[in-house]
Amino acid sequence: MSRSAPLDAGVETSSYLTLPVIADEGFPQSFLFALGPHTYRTELYVNVAEAILPRWPADPHTPIDVVGDRPEVPVKGMLVVAVLCQSDAGDVPLMRRRILPGIVHTVGDLRLFMVEARIALGNLNAAGSFGSIVTVKVRPQ
Repeated sequence: MSRSAPLDAGVETSSYLTLPVIADEGFPQSFLFALGPHTYRTELYVNVAEAILPRWPADPHTPIDVVGDRPEVPVKGMLVVAVLCQSDAGDVPLMRRRILPGIVHTVGDLRLFMVEARIALGNLNAAGSFGSIVTVKVRPQ
């Protein structure tokens, strides 16, 4: 079971590990990380309706709004979804949900939160340096 709550102002986050998200590799992406005695698999993907994407050819550097807080961004309606599985327990998903900056997700014995999400159109299903930045942190409870 997982639950979510806003990150309290003033909470010290230096004890959190930064997950190895490499935004230039594009989305979706999947990676393993070890924390304590367990190994976890994380998947991150961007969910978007094709109908709201700009017609091709579009500038791959075009930012997309996955948070809903950037009125200047022309492409809206996407979301970042995280799937977290404990690999050494049969890869059963512990969490599958939209993640937003500043929201802490308590999943089993972990706390996970997204610090920043900026995703460029060119990193949807493709790799490249288009200006995407995604920072996710985790720590044991």
